[in-house]
Amino acid sequence: MRRGEFIDVTQKRLADYFSKLNNKNAKLMLSNSDPKNTDESDNFFDELYNEFKIQRISANRMINSKGNGRGAIKELLITNYTM
Repeated sequence: MRRGEFIDVTQKRLADYFSKLNNKNAKLMLSNSDPKNTDESDNFFDELYNEFKIQRISANRMINSKGNGRGAIKELLITNYTM
């Protein structure tokens, strides 16, 4: 793994930590880019955080190395409470 990469194994470690904090009754919110932006069949986060509430919201991206990569995308908000 190159420095700075956030790959599946790192995401799983974050989800484990999220669950540990949940078990301590912490109020939690996590955001992440929705992989369904590029692959509609990608359920990785839906499965990883299936015990939590997942909302897909629209987010604007103004910075991207490629101009056509800018604009509205879906972002995930994962919480252990109802908003």
